[in-house]
Amino acid sequence: MMALWDTALEAISGRIGEAGLRHSLGVAESAAELAEAYGVDRDEARLAGLLHDWAKDSSNDELLSAAIELGIPVTDVDLAVPYLLHAPVAAAEIRLALPEVSEDVTAAIAAHTYGVVPMQPLDMIVYVADTIEPGRVHEGVEALREAVGQVSLLELFTRAYANSLRHLVETRRRIHPGTIDMWNRLVSGDAR
Repeated sequence: MMALWDTALEAISGRIGEAGLRHSLGVAESAAELAEAYGVDRDEARLAGLLHDWAKDSSNDELLSAAIELGIPVTDVDLAVPYLLHAPVAAAEIRLALPEVSEDVTAAIAAHTYGVVPMQPLDMIVYVADTIEPGRVHEGVEALREAVGQVSLLELFTRAYANSLRHLVETRRRIHPGTIDMWNRLVSGDAR
């Protein structure tokens, strides 16, 4: 796994800027800590955290073109906010660029923006790690960090998801249909 980590680190270092790389390394370490707390493969969590923002520095046009070329469904919200495509585009591009990366890792990367049903433990870990990595300072982040290991992984994910959704509503941003579906499934107990 160490050779794959080195390959992945080199690959992503050429794709994202210094701040993005610092964030991705923080997510990788947070994901590893969450994996240990919740009994998930530490190396896979760390790798998914590192690679999760593979396509984040892509332009809107690049994300839309890549999504179409890779056969990723594009919603009206994606057209209005192409940034939301960075997770599924990243997963698809990683499958091509780094075929030795497991499907579990690429699935977690694809799910880290608005989720997917069913959410697997690794998916939830990457989502939460992206929310609580050390560089994050948003409202509620400390409460999330303190809840690690104190509540179930599903509950921690639900709290992180609620914080994100609250932020979208408060800042009057568009909400992806996948986000609405994920939230409805979470509150109905049908997310897994």
